[in-house]
Amino acid sequence: MEHVLRSLLVLAILFFLETPCWAAGEQINPLKDPIQLLDSLEKRRQELEERGRQLDAREIELKQMEDRLGKRVTALEELRTSIEKDLLEEKKMDDANVERLAKIYAGMKTKAAAERLQKLDRKVALKVLKAMKERVASKILGKMDAPAATELADGLGITSADRRNKR
Repeated sequence: MEHVLRSLLVLAILFFLETPCWAAGEQINPLKDPIQLLDSLEKRRQELEERGRQLDAREIELKQMEDRLGKRVTALEELRTSIEKDLLEEKKMDDANVERLAKIYAGMKTKAAAERLQKLDRKVALKVLKAMKERVASKILGKMDAPAATELADGLGITSADRRNKR
């Protein structure tokens, strides 16, 4: 069947190449070797088919990569959500502990509370003082050494002018 089609194609090419070109009024040069043209066309068709197969394979590969990437993005989003949830829980626990410490220090004698707060990490001491009522925190700051009280007051956002106005 393919041989018959090839023969018909050769005859058609020869026929059209031998007839004058009606639009231009001139003769087209006949091909020197129509079989060579057919072979060349067949080779080009095979190359295009191979290129098409390569493109199809590449498209499948890209789709698989896209799917894997989508799964990774989803996993990372789930991880981020989990981490945010854990951080929120940790912050709630931290806040609860600070509130509890603030109540404990507020219930102590001011001199003892001042001595112990001075020994705490500065950030923790600031959180505890912020959680206290201002009146209690100011009494505790008043019993601290001047440098420690100044440092903590600055951390609380109380300026020197604010401290002078309160006196």
